Amino acid sequence: MNTIAMISNGLPNALAFCLKHNIAKVQAGPNQICPKCASDDLNKSKENHQRDVDKMVFEKHCLGAMIPERHSQSDFVNYKVQIQGQATALQACIDFTQSVINGSKSNFIMTGSTGTGKTHLACGTAKTLLKKGLHARYITSEEIAQRIMNAWDKDTKDQSEEAVIYEFAQYDLLIIDEYGLHDRDKRLELVHKVLTKRYDCKKPTMLISNFTQKKLRDDLGDRLWSRLQHDGLATVQCNWNDARVST
Repeated sequence: MNTIAMISNGLPNALAFCLKHNIAKVQAGPNQICPKCASDDLNKSKENHQRDVDKMVFEKHCLGAMIPERHSQSDFVNYKVQIQGQATALQACIDFTQSVINGSKSNFIMTGSTGTGKTHLACGTAKTLLKKGLHARYITSEEIAQRIMNAWDKDTKDQSEEAVIYEFAQYDLLIIDEYGLHDRDKRLELVHKVLTKRYDCKKPTMLISNFTQKKLRDDLGDRLWSRLQHDGLATVQCNWNDARVST
């Protein structure tokens, strides 16, 4: 073996140079790698993993929120604003949503005739909260009453009337749509029990109704109306034309 060969065999291979970071690569087993490139790849992998986790959590929360299929794409950004009243309603919902994110316990009421976009705005509110990791739930007042009444036929404690009402009181925001379309008397009492329980738990509620604001207040009664105002109450009246009906 000549002298040059002996010297070459006794020295490590020359390290390559990373043109991106202007540093020498390091030997890692049989490969040469740039430490900064390796770190960037690791961070990117972590970000992709976190993004996948966040997406799965969001989708799971959306399923739990029970947003109607018709409003699966409804959001603040695609709410059509053509008159000042719609702009006012949109901004009021955005402000209320932000207040819930900030920890406010205030409530929100939207009243008005059918086809004015109330449910669209409500679902936009729910989806915004879900993206922030909060738990929102959409349900009609009739469905609330029926869920509680179904529990009367159950024998297990976790399906009792009290357990169902407690469940509705745990959401960061409960959106009760179509208030007033439930049957009177007993069903009305059950819906009021949920509203009262959420007041006791200091949880905000969004109430949506085709009633006029005066009729809604009369239907809720003085005691419940007072409780809804205790931690703050914003109201919006949607009194423009039905967008579902062509003119």
